[in-house]
Amino acid sequence: MMPGMGTVHRIYDEPDEPEGEGTAATGEWPEIHARALERFERATEGQLEVRAHALMCRRFISIPGAMWEGAWGEQFANSIKVEIDKISKGVDKIVTDYRQNRIVPDFRPAGTGADASTANTLDGIHRADNYNFKSQQSRDNAFEEAVLGGFGAYRLCSDYAVPEDKDNDGIRVNPGALIADADQRVFFDPNSKLYDKSDADFAFVLTAEARASFEEDYPGRVSDWPENKIVGNYDWFAPEIVVKAEYYEVEEVSETLYIFTQKLTGDQQRFWASELENTERDELLQQGWSKSSQRRERKRIHKYCMSGAEILEDSGLILGPNIPIVPVYGRRWFVENQERFRGHVSKLMDAQRIYNGRVSKLSETDALSPREKPIFLAEQMPPHLRELWSKQEQERHPYALVNPVIDPVTGQIVQLGPIGMIGPPTLNQVTALLLQIASGDLADETQDGAEKVVANTSAEAMDIAATRVDAKSGIFLDNMRQSVQREGEIYLGMAPEAYFEEGRTLETMSEDGEDGQATIKEPFTDKAGNFLYRNDFGSGRYKCIVDVTEATSTRRDKAVKSALRTAEIAITAQDMEMAQAAIIVAVMNQDGEGMDELQKFARKKGVAMGVIEPNEQEKAEMTAEQMKQQQQPDPMAVVAGAQAQALGAQAQKDMASAGKIEADTALSKAKTIDTLANAGKKRAETRLVTHGPPPAPPSITGGGPPTESPL
Repeated sequence: MMPGMGTVHRIYDEPDEPEGEGTAATGEWPEIHARALERFERATEGQLEVRAHALMCRRFISIPGAMWEGAWGEQFANSIKVEIDKISKGVDKIVTDYRQNRIVPDFRPAGTGADASTANTLDGIHRADNYNFKSQQSRDNAFEEAVLGGFGAYRLCSDYAVPEDKDNDGIRVNPGALIADADQRVFFDPNSKLYDKSDADFAFVLTAEARASFEEDYPGRVSDWPENKIVGNYDWFAPEIVVKAEYYEVEEVSETLYIFTQKLTGDQQRFWASELENTERDELLQQGWSKSSQRRERKRIHKYCMSGAEILEDSGLILGPNIPIVPVYGRRWFVENQERFRGHVSKLMDAQRIYNGRVSKLSETDALSPREKPIFLAEQMPPHLRELWSKQEQERHPYALVNPVIDPVTGQIVQLGPIGMIGPPTLNQVTALLLQIASGDLADETQDGAEKVVANTSAEAMDIAATRVDAKSGIFLDNMRQSVQREGEIYLGMAPEAYFEEGRTLETMSEDGEDGQATIKEPFTDKAGNFLYRNDFGSGRYKCIVDVTEATSTRRDKAVKSALRTAEIAITAQDMEMAQAAIIVAVMNQDGEGMDELQKFARKKGVAMGVIEPNEQEKAEMTAEQMKQQQQPDPMAVVAGAQAQALGAQAQKDMASAGKIEADTALSKAKTIDTLANAGKKRAETRLVTHGPPPAPPSITGGGPPTESPL
């Protein structure tokens, strides 16, 4: 393969070399350096003019005096040069539209092995990484450079999660590292045609360092990387720098893929050889996994740091299979097989120059000839009067004197006042026309109709005007959407290699900025009883979805308007529950000072009504409240129990009364029997006293006749 042509192929035999260490032998470095120089030459040769123009556009807006740089300013040497900026308002409008509508990636499952829960975890980790590394600053810088000059860029990289903690080797991904002056510093493979450069085989990022810092890092090896740019204007104060290049090269790596199959269940796990150590392979085999292997091609990115003379450092294979540089374009085309781009400033520069030139001419004319000047004869202005007239403007004399001209022959006054007047110059018709044209062109491009509110204008008409104004920002915002999508794709490639340690806890962040945590490869059992791992980023495929909403009418404002309109309709329909839910949604989307407490109250009601999905803390509070309610007795059950107890007591009382009555009856009966028995006993005793004992009964065996009873 010829140097600089196509993708580099390498074969990594076992054991595979770990990532982050050099994989190219030092003897190959001269060949790699020569290939990089040849590729850089091809990447820059067709871009010099457009890149120089992009830098000129950025200087035109941001540096005082830059509007007069170049051949245009040379025509106005030794003249007044005013700068009345008419372009910045349009730039500020586009940037404000972007900043009011942040564009963020949304990760979603895309195929088997992926799940929504892990995708949501990726969203949370990305937000936390973004906050931790302040990545939004890099996106903002890239977008503004794209709006001004037409091209910006930022990149993704990895760093220690806590650099100051010597015991923590955890890696986190920075989703947005700064690249300043991207139109002069970032170059891609010229054969790549896609907007996001995902089809590029190589890329360069030039980095400027102070010479002293470079010599400390690489003593005795100072050699500038060739910048290959059109030298622009000279700045009086510029630091002494050394330029080095970070070179990213795509390699088609032939690597071993290990396939481990569980003998009992048939489940499979797949690992690249570089992802496993020998001890980990042995552990899997001891756990009952059988191993097979095959050779696979995979795309990897090799990074080198170079000077103009040599390779300074071989950074080895970096995380992920993508070049970690995100391009951001303002407007972009391919013309005659050359990539061209521009920002908002480019097409307005000529009108701005003409406007400033004509206004400067008017200012100069007015400064040189502020009013009419009288013309006198020399004899009318003796020395003492000359000083009086010369200081007329500075000392603001209330009057001025002049000698009359007297005819020496006749003694008559020949000339009393000035012999003539020098009037101020009149405005040239061509100058006035140019000024009018330039001012009109700039006004058409920078006017903001949405800010001009006319009385008795309906809300619908204002929304239409806002949509028309937003159209100026539409292309820039949509291009930024593509760039953020590319960022998400690069992040998805880096995450499985940065976040792979089983059981590692990572910080997450919600859309509202609330902190959370997630555990990598957390084991769990699903509803079907299957044992699975949650937050395994290397298992399954995920995709990145990005969207841009309207710029002037933000999503929150539209949500408030729609919710209030729904509440009005619900009240008319006598659906008070729906009206209350709509009002809660409106309150939750309102912005303003003092809304926090009201929104907390509205959220509590919304969660109770089922309008808002509760978070983990709210779920825990709801569960605790339910358990508390279950432990407390039901008031109705308490009342029913008390009534039953009262009825039982009454029944026992009635039973006791009945028993007492029965006992009293038995006692009365016993007393009656006893009384009767006593009465019989008394009669018997009385008869005994009166008649004597009764005769003996006749013998049963005797044969005599029965004796008659005395009774």
